Amino acid sequence: MEINRYDIYLDIDFYGKRYTGEEDITVNNLENSIHFDAIDIEINEILFNGNKCNINNDDNGFTINNVSGSGKFHIKFSANVSRSLKGLYLAGSENEYILSTQFEESDARRAFPCVDHPAYKSVFHLKVSIDKELNAISNMPIRSESIEKDKKIIDFNDTPRMSSYLVYIGVGRFDERSDLYDGKRIYLTAMKGHLAHSDYPIEVAKKSLSYLENYTNIKYMLPKLHLISVPEFAAGAMENWGAITFREILLSIDSSSSNKSYKRTSEVITHELVHQWFGDLVTMKWWNDLWLNESFATFFAFKTVNDTEPEWHFYEDFLLDQTDGAYTMDSIVNSHPINAEVSDPQGVSRLSYEIRYGKGANVLRMLEAYIGDDLFMNGLRNYLKKFSYSNAAGSDLWASMDASSKKDISGMMNFWISKQGYPYIEVKSGERLKLRQSQFLFLEDRDETWPIPLFINRMSGTETLLFNSKEIELDSDVLSLNYNHNGFYRVLYDDTTYENIIKNIDKINSLERWGLANDLYAFLLSGKIDLKTYSNRIESLKKLNDALIIDEISKQFFNLYSITMNQYFLDELKFYAQEKMEFIEKNKKNDFNYTIVLASIYERLAHYDLEFDRKLLSEYNDYYKTDSNFRLSYLIARARIENNIDYLTDILLKASNDEDKTKAIYAISMLSGNDNYKKIMDLVSSGRVKKQDANSFFIAMSYNKDAREFLIENMLEIIDTLMNIKASVLRINRTVQTMISYAGLYDPERARREASKIKNIDIDGGIKKGLEFLNVFENLNKNIKL
Repeated sequence: MEINRYDIYLDIDFYGKRYTGEEDITVNNLENSIHFDAIDIEINEILFNGNKCNINNDDNGFTINNVSGSGKFHIKFSANVSRSLKGLYLAGSENEYILSTQFEESDARRAFPCVDHPAYKSVFHLKVSIDKELNAISNMPIRSESIEKDKKIIDFNDTPRMSSYLVYIGVGRFDERSDLYDGKRIYLTAMKGHLAHSDYPIEVAKKSLSYLENYTNIKYMLPKLHLISVPEFAAGAMENWGAITFREILLSIDSSSSNKSYKRTSEVITHELVHQWFGDLVTMKWWNDLWLNESFATFFAFKTVNDTEPEWHFYEDFLLDQTDGAYTMDSIVNSHPINAEVSDPQGVSRLSYEIRYGKGANVLRMLEAYIGDDLFMNGLRNYLKKFSYSNAAGSDLWASMDASSKKDISGMMNFWISKQGYPYIEVKSGERLKLRQSQFLFLEDRDETWPIPLFINRMSGTETLLFNSKEIELDSDVLSLNYNHNGFYRVLYDDTTYENIIKNIDKINSLERWGLANDLYAFLLSGKIDLKTYSNRIESLKKLNDALIIDEISKQFFNLYSITMNQYFLDELKFYAQEKMEFIEKNKKNDFNYTIVLASIYERLAHYDLEFDRKLLSEYNDYYKTDSNFRLSYLIARARIENNIDYLTDILLKASNDEDKTKAIYAISMLSGNDNYKKIMDLVSSGRVKKQDANSFFIAMSYNKDAREFLIENMLEIIDTLMNIKASVLRINRTVQTMISYAGLYDPERARREASKIKNIDIDGGIKKGLEFLNVFENLNKNIKL
């Protein structure tokens, strides 16, 4: 069966929040029946080639039997605008809103009847009837616009062949600015009154498009590009072809924006632009290969920004943002492969972001380093050219890499994407180095063997080889075993080898140094090294002044204290932070990256050091006059010193910028006392906080030792509240995982009892992960002997 074309007409009652529709769906090669996906849509009439059809309804739509050959279905339907953040939904408050769509993974069926499957690509022709004072946006430019009575009829040009989840419809009052890129217009668009003054997002888009066009050797395909700021949005952003949507915080660059926000905005915009090639032009055949979209977009966003903003050293952010999370999530039994089995599109929301985005991106980076930049690029160019405007599977990509590199990439990479977990290498010194690999898990070891691209840093240069046996021996002139931290594996060195690395620390770069530090933390959590070994080895790295290393080590001490509440780690955090703050203030005061690190140190100290909080409040006495980089630490300090929810709520409800709102949410979560926590529950349930942000309270509260008892005692109510306001299931899973693992440290047995009462398959993954991390944290507490 083929779906050739959708001609969709929607008559939208914007103020009544309802619409009616008619569509013609042109199909070929029917074999007796067809199933159309449709949820919360009232079907009024269906004809096939002019003949009335009988339908058999089910939970996801309806089936029409006794239809064969080719022809056209004509469907009349009606629906309410959704109050969830799916389908065609109300984005904003009941009184100030736009209508916007979010269709990934399978919610186009909530807006119009369709075959809502990524492999059934089609041309989409959209026409809308809206109130004449409104405007509409879709994937393609407007073909024609006319006024009929009190309605405006907007007819859009046909799209290229694409999957249903990439269709976009936006209706409302908009403000926008635009600029040209290579003759095509880029629009920066927001709900009226919400458009920021900065053109930074457009400048990012222009730089990234230029890089991606040159790299792929394929020009951006559509005649225009919209960057649309959406006031209420479950995801961070969505790659609708030619009409990309974002949370407002990502496009609202202004005086409230920190250095970190500039980086985040650049990375997310670029991520969605990468999707215009990887995901939109070439789309996975089914959701098990979603990594073909997301892993590529993640890796290439960092790769692109690293090229367009070289002074940011963006691969350092890649390690902090993607590698660390992927390592952590893939170190538990309740992880899953990159290419995870997905029988139902809804199952995608139960998968870990850290695996399908982060681990996949790391595996792609490892492959590029293994075969070389040019061969990797040529393989991708051939893959994109061959499968343009169609669908592909992971095996198609590896076949292209086989041809480009003349190596068995398929055999190696199928292993990496289909197998859960990752390896670690134990190193024993002697006349020759002895290497032995196993699967790394926090709570156990497994006797597994990976085909590891081993990146060897020798005194005489670098070498790459495939380590695909249980054990291997190397000549002893090895300095370290993960050059540039290209490989997705950990290395546990013996004392002799580690001491040699430290003696030659100036011969390895900051990425590799980060790997040394990050591995130490993981080995401590897993019990593979004891606290004495960890402390001695991390001490040798504390003298380093790389921004990346300062951020990593201060984060480790912060996390270790958050888990153990052991004074030793708090003292380490304070001493280390003080030393590095003095270094940055003296030597790197105006450096873009070091300012971000300094802000992170401030935030970590603000959680646990009341003396630092008092000092901070003496330096800053007005939130809006505080440097944007340090506003969060200022608010945390005010929360801890004053415990005044009214001041923080005022910022949350009145701030014009979402960045200020999210900082207020975090600070509110640092308050103490059940009266304040009940007010947080009211903020969420009353709808005064955006649905997209509601779960952030409870994640942040999990790091507040004073709030942990409340979270465990009220876990079921918190979950019900998030479900009732229709928060994102993906984010509820993240919330449940964090509450059980961190807040559960207050009373682990009570946490387990409360978790056992949760009966919801959609968040079963979050429960299992939370319980496993709770076990990891309990083991750490048992293993630490001072």
